[in-house]
Amino acid sequence: MNNISLKNLERKAYLSYHEDGILDLFIGFNILLFGFWIFADMVYLAGAFVAISTPIYAQMKKQITIPRLGYVKFASSRTAKSQKTILLLVIAGFLAFIPGVFLFITTDMGIQAPIQFLIDYGMIVIGIVGMSLITTVAYLTELRRLNAYAVLFLVLFVTGHFLSFPFAYYLFALGTIILVSGVYLLIRFQQAYPLPLGDEMHVQG
Repeated sequence: MNNISLKNLERKAYLSYHEDGILDLFIGFNILLFGFWIFADMVYLAGAFVAISTPIYAQMKKQITIPRLGYVKFASSRTAKSQKTILLLVIAGFLAFIPGVFLFITTDMGIQAPIQFLIDYGMIVIGIVGMSLITTVAYLTELRRLNAYAVLFLVLFVTGHFLSFPFAYYLFALGTIILVSGVYLLIRFQQAYPLPLGDEMHVQG
């Protein structure tokens, strides 16, 4: 019984720790930037910026979340889930290059079917793959709001199959919605967990 109570308390602490919207801001901002790199034909910069912005995410948690909730050390099982999530995202990023290599090789060999399939159904494929990745992350992290982003991802890109807007525009729409959601969550978090008076004076000073 005590074990169940401790697990419930830890789960509540974990969910509270991620109610700050910083993850949403991080995701939304990077999607927007990725859209910008595509629009500006500078996709090669996208990976570098994610690597640079990751420490910014950690710093925001340190400046905004920890002063309000304190430093939380989670159980090894939850830490393992976080590590699996990071590993999943790294593998997904690596696997994203494989279709590109495959298309390059087949096109160079004069085989047009794969590239034609991507031209005809690429938006639907991206929608399904993106939704699957985000729902998997939602399952591993237990952050259920990510499922809403997964559905949004699918709807946007499947709809895009029937429209003729540039690909970057869908990323702009997706990134903006997630970014606005993050801002809302951050404001709500700061209202729900105000800084102690001493910390407020320290921040202002």
